[in-house]
Amino acid sequence: MEGKFITLEGIEGSGKSTSLETISKKLTEEKIDFVVTKEPGGGPLGPPLRNLLLNKDAKISPQVELLLMMADRKNHLEEIILPNIKKGIWVVSDRYLDSTYAYQGGGRLLDISQIDKISKILDLKDPDLTILFDISPEVSLERAKKRSDLDRFESEPIDFHKRIRETYLTLAERYNSRFAVVNSSLGFEEVELEVNKVIDNFIK
Repeated sequence: MEGKFITLEGIEGSGKSTSLETISKKLTEEKIDFVVTKEPGGGPLGPPLRNLLLNKDAKISPQVELLLMMADRKNHLEEIILPNIKKGIWVVSDRYLDSTYAYQGGGRLLDISQIDKISKILDLKDPDLTILFDISPEVSLERAKKRSDLDRFESEPIDFHKRIRETYLTLAERYNSRFAVVNSSLGFEEVELEVNKVIDNFIK
């Protein structure tokens, strides 16, 4: 039996990393073999690409950014995601293809049809479950500022982040059979409870 593929999405500072710990604990309790990974930078070619893409001093056009993200994703899929899934191991990824629709499509205002075409050419696998951590950009960016220095994406104007959030919510509505939306503006315990419910329902 193949493993399941779970992705976590959301704007900067939405609480994905904290919830990864919650999900990892839950899967461990359920005795499910799993690996945790991330994008950009999850595959063997990823670390230098991640450093480039997040470097706020880097001058990268939206089109080049899109192609770099997709190259990183295809490598990540081939080397990490698919091999584990085929062995029956679940994969939990902090970001995947929906991030590109949200950030490069919504944020950078690139034509969504371009992203569709590249996705089909690369034959990218759909997740089995996507958890969207929804929060207002104002709150999320305040969290990001407290966490560390802002990277290239976090440093963008507030309208950029508002477009990303709107795109995510549109995706969640369109693909509601695989999306679960969590209100991550709530307190840690409430978010943890909601995430555990989502994983419980998915396992059942």
